[in-house]
Amino acid sequence: MSNIRKIPENELNKLSKDALIMLFLQLSDSFEMQSSQLEILQKQNEKLSSQISNLQESIAVLTQHRFGRKTEKSNTFAGQLTFNLETMNIINEAEKLLEDGEPEEPAIETVVKAHVRKKTKGKREEDLSRVEHQVEKHYLSEEQLNEIFPNGYNQLPDDVYTNLEFVPAKFIAKEHHVGVYTSKGSDHRFARGDHPIELLKSSILTPSLAAGIFNYKYVDAMPINRISEEFRRNDVEISRQVMAGWMIKLADRYIRIIYNEMKKHILTSKLIHCDETPFKLVNDGRSPNSKSYMWVYHSLPKYDAPPIFIYEYQLTRKADHPREFLKDYKGILMTDGYQVYHTLEKECPDTLNVSGCWSHCKRRFANLVKSIGTKSKTGTIAAEANERIAAIYHVDNMTKGKSQEEILNNRKASVKPLVDSFFAWIKTIYESGALDKSSETYKAVQYAVNQESYLRKFLDNAIIPLDNNDAEQSIKAFCVGKHSWHIIDSKNGAEASAILYSIAETAKANGLKPYEYFKYVLEEILKHQDDALETYIKDLLPWSTALPDSCRKQINK
Repeated sequence: MSNIRKIPENELNKLSKDALIMLFLQLSDSFEMQSSQLEILQKQNEKLSSQISNLQESIAVLTQHRFGRKTEKSNTFAGQLTFNLETMNIINEAEKLLEDGEPEEPAIETVVKAHVRKKTKGKREEDLSRVEHQVEKHYLSEEQLNEIFPNGYNQLPDDVYTNLEFVPAKFIAKEHHVGVYTSKGSDHRFARGDHPIELLKSSILTPSLAAGIFNYKYVDAMPINRISEEFRRNDVEISRQVMAGWMIKLADRYIRIIYNEMKKHILTSKLIHCDETPFKLVNDGRSPNSKSYMWVYHSLPKYDAPPIFIYEYQLTRKADHPREFLKDYKGILMTDGYQVYHTLEKECPDTLNVSGCWSHCKRRFANLVKSIGTKSKTGTIAAEANERIAAIYHVDNMTKGKSQEEILNNRKASVKPLVDSFFAWIKTIYESGALDKSSETYKAVQYAVNQESYLRKFLDNAIIPLDNNDAEQSIKAFCVGKHSWHIIDSKNGAEASAILYSIAETAKANGLKPYEYFKYVLEEILKHQDDALETYIKDLLPWSTALPDSCRKQINK
């Protein structure tokens, strides 16, 4: 309760002039203090409201990232076509169901009419044309036919249909008996029968078994412990420790020579995509929460190099690693906005040209639109930025597949004005001070402004794409596996994984069957152990035309 007493009017009339002046001054000081306190409270309230708004924005973005749709597809807007930056689905079930729940298969279009031997080749027959075929005949015996047709019969063309059998993994323990011979005389000569060379001394491992484990883990992203369990279900007992040891030894002893050749070839590419992703490595002497990194470098035929993926394991995310990898490289590096790459360009301005990724820029605004909508002030800014970048993509894609001259002319005439307009607009937003610096919207705007010089690089070179999606998609193979096995046990395991993922992804990119290719490579290297590397290595590279057809995939995307 306050001790302040309200003074009646009759008492005020009795107060002297000096008392009234003092009372007035006291009231003025009190009002001024209260006004100051109110102003402080209002500022604190505005700050708290801003913090709450920023937290709500951050929570919305994180929620969208964790639980929302991943697509960055832009809404249709007048005069523009829709497009989708997300061009690869890691998991695609592709199961079409009818109303009754039955799976919808292509209709059987092979029709055989009575007395007519002509066939119409349908989709199902085309789908099965690459599979080994066996013919089974289901005819009636003469006795059965005579009983059914006592007056004789005529045989019409067969009624033909096809179905597909599945044969699960089959293991065969091959027991090799090697003849051992010695002379009867005193010369003590000794001889052994010819037999296959072992991959690893005193090991049951064969090229086909090694290729099977390789395909399960590095192509299908199945953890070693699940592979071991799958083998056990087929009556084969091989521990995960043994399998992991095999993969490490094979990578170091045999596959590294292919990997090293691939590293040489990727440096001839005019443009290299680059990205990195963290993972946990145990038993490396650091704290349990320390992060290790898998870097990936990727080239494409359109950059005058074979399609190559090089994964490289490193303990950190420092500039030392790409600096060492790219020390002899002269060309363009397409990356995200990580400062390390910009440092490398400043160190080698005459040989290295770093280009920025519009997809990274757009994604920040697209995530805000999906998270907070378009009704708020920040949502409106994010939506406009998203649509402006979508327009840049659309106009640039109009010359997709055209000559470099046409692409460059289009960029200078039609794309550059859109880019100029975008940066003029985004800088106005950035410099206005209207956005709270801790908000996600401000961070997205700041990123765009800071990356301007790198995002503009594509305007002056036709081979530079707008984004680094190729590298992001290539690192996804490792990320999918990472979500299955979570950690790598050792430094040797991480290095082996880098080598084997490189082989798996490069094989797929060159239209090969990873299992068949890996098996073939091991078999051929065993045959050439006494030969000079340069005499045979070029024929084993994933893009070599000398590879047998058994390694090549018949179904094209």
